[in-house]
Amino acid sequence: MANKFPKRVIAVDPFSRGVGFAVLEGPECLIDWGLKATVKADNARAVRVIEALIKRFQPDLLALEDWAADDARRCRRVERLLNRIAASERKHIRVRPVGRRHLRSIGPLPQASTKHGRACLLAERFPELAPFLPPFRKPYMPEDARMAIFDAVSFAVACFPRKAGAAEPVDQAATQIP
Repeated sequence: MANKFPKRVIAVDPFSRGVGFAVLEGPECLIDWGLKATVKADNARAVRVIEALIKRFQPDLLALEDWAADDARRCRRVERLLNRIAASERKHIRVRPVGRRHLRSIGPLPQASTKHGRACLLAERFPELAPFLPPFRKPYMPEDARMAIFDAVSFAVACFPRKAGAAEPVDQAATQIP
């Protein structure tokens, strides 16, 4: 029987001027992370950046935000981008959409229920991310681009089982995209 659990996961989170990404090898080993600029909101450039990342890291699984969920809050451009990425990459690797419910399961509530709370949890879990932790966002402030790194890391972490001895990965049925 083949191993259900991915060894290497790459997660991407597009934002207005680029793509945040994270590569994990197992639930506790952060290989690489960062922001790749596309200069402007350009889906063609973002696809090229993501394809280059996939070619470089050769992951077993690509984790994306579940843009088709009822509670998803992405603009049409990003929805089209995520759909395009999932459709093109599904031929090569497994694609896993990660919903908000799964993101909340990466840490204790109520801290894991907000983006900044998850970012703080991830900065504790992966100390190398601490210098990139954006300040708390007030309602009148735009989201810091560095938050895309933490979103990508949270997508990747959500793809691994919560405990090393767990029988199944979180929501195995979510690997199918409509």
